[in-house]
Amino acid sequence: MLKKCYGLFLGLVVLTGSACVTPTHASSASTIITMVRPGSPNSATEERVAIYNNSSFEVEVTNWCLTNKSQVKFACLTPETSYERIYLPAYSYATFLSRYSVENNQQFDYSVMYEPTNNSSGSITASGDTISIINADNVSVDQFTWSSSIGSTQHWARTILSTLPDLFVNTNSSIDWQKVILISAFPSSEIIYREIILDPPIDEPEGPSQPPVLPELPLPAVITELLPNAVGSDTNNEWIEIYNPNQLVDISLSGYQLAVGANLEKKITLNDLIIKAGQYVVITNTDYTYSLLNTSSKVALYNDSGVMVSEVLAYTSPGEGKAWALIDDVWQYTDNPSPGSANIASSASSDPAGTASEAVATLKPCADNQYRSPETNRCRLISSSSSAAPAVCKQGQERNPETNRCRAIATSTAAECKAGQERNPETNRCRNIKKLVETDYAVKGATTQQQGGMGWYMWAAIAGIVLLILGYAVWEWRDELKSLVGTIKAKFAGKAN
Repeated sequence: MLKKCYGLFLGLVVLTGSACVTPTHASSASTIITMVRPGSPNSATEERVAIYNNSSFEVEVTNWCLTNKSQVKFACLTPETSYERIYLPAYSYATFLSRYSVENNQQFDYSVMYEPTNNSSGSITASGDTISIINADNVSVDQFTWSSSIGSTQHWARTILSTLPDLFVNTNSSIDWQKVILISAFPSSEIIYREIILDPPIDEPEGPSQPPVLPELPLPAVITELLPNAVGSDTNNEWIEIYNPNQLVDISLSGYQLAVGANLEKKITLNDLIIKAGQYVVITNTDYTYSLLNTSSKVALYNDSGVMVSEVLAYTSPGEGKAWALIDDVWQYTDNPSPGSANIASSASSDPAGTASEAVATLKPCADNQYRSPETNRCRLISSSSSAAPAVCKQGQERNPETNRCRAIATSTAAECKAGQERNPETNRCRNIKKLVETDYAVKGATTQQQGGMGWYMWAAIAGIVLLILGYAVWEWRDELKSLVGTIKAKFAGKAN
C-alpha cells in the first residue's frame, strides 16, 4: 500500500511539473534516458539506448549526442544538411542501436545506428559506466551512472509511472532505475526532420543565389590538462589548463567556477579571464587557492549559469612530474607536460637518445677476473672451471649435499666405552660411572647392602611385629584368657584331690 501511495505521489509531482512548462518548447531537462542495454549473450557490442521526451511539448534534438564515462561521443543525432533540424515530439522516443544490434535482430526502426568504439567490448561497459545526453552546446541534459555489474541477459530500464502516454520517474536518485530481463521489443523511433525555411531577401541582387550563412553556436571552454603531482613541492607548482575550442569566438570566464576534489567539493570562482579563439589559459595554485591530491581527484568547470560544461575523468596515483591530459579525446598520463599549448603524448623513452650509452662509458672498468652484469651494470667475479670441482674429502668423511662441505661419516656401530665408563642412552656417548667415595669412618645416611638373603635387622623387625601382634591379642582377650587359665587351674586342682 505504501509503494502505491509513493508511486501516486511521484506521478502527481511529474504531472504538476509538466503542466508548469511554458507552452512553446519543452525544457531540454525533460528529455531523459529510459533504457540502456550494454550488451547481450550474443555479443558485448549488441548495444541499445533509448531517450524519451517526458513532457507534453516538442524538443529540438539537433546534434545531440550520447557519451560514455570516457566522454567519448559514440552516437549523435546529426542532420544530413545544414538546413535541416531534428525534433523529438512530446511523449516520444529516439533510439540508438549499434550496427551489430541492427544486423543481428533485423530491427531497422531506429533513430541512429552507430559503430561501437571498441570492436570487442563496445562503447558501453556493463560492469560500470556513465551514459549522458549532451546537447548541441555540449551541456549535459540527462545522465545515468551505475557501478554494479549487469548480466548479459539484463538491461537497465527507468521506472515507468503510467502508459498511454508513457510517463517516467525522474527524481535523479536510485529509485529511477532497475535491472530487468532483456526484451525483444524496443521503442520505435519517432523523431521528426524539418527543413529550415528562410525568408527571401527584400532586394535580392542579380546573379546566382548564395546559401545563407547560419551563425555558428559557440562551443564551451574545455579542461584539457592538469599537473596534480609536480616535481618537488606541489605548492605553487600545480596548474589546470583550459582550452577555447572555437576558431572565431573568444570566451570570457567571468563568473565561471572550477570545482576540485574527489566529490568536486572545492569551488573556485574565476576572474574576468579572456581565452582567445583556439588558445589556452593556465590556472595555477599560485593565482587561486586549491590543491590537486596526489592520490585521486576530479576537476570540473561550470559556466556563469551554474551549468557544468567540462568534467575531467578522475585520475589515480599520478607519477611525479606527469600531467593528466586529454589527448585524442582520451584522458591519459604524459611525461611531457605542455601548459598553455597542445598536449603531447608520452615519448617512447623519457631519456634523450645517447644518455644511456654515455653513462656506461663513464663507468669504472672491471678487473681482469670480473665482468659487468647486464642486469645490474655492476662488476662481479667470473666463474672459473677449477672452482666447479671441489677438493676430495678425507678418509672417513663425506660431502654434505646441502652445505657442500666435508663431514664425518656416521657409523651404525659405536666403539666400546673404556673401563670405568658407560654409554649414555640419551646421547649414545661414553660417560664416567659415578660411584660413592670409600671412607674409614661412618657416613650418615649410608647403609651396607648384603648381596645374599635378608639381614639381621629384617628378622628383628619381623620379630618385633609378631610380638606386638601377640601383645595386642593378649590385651584384647585378657578376660577370656584369665577365665581360660582359671578353668585349667580348676581342672588340674580337681585331679590332684
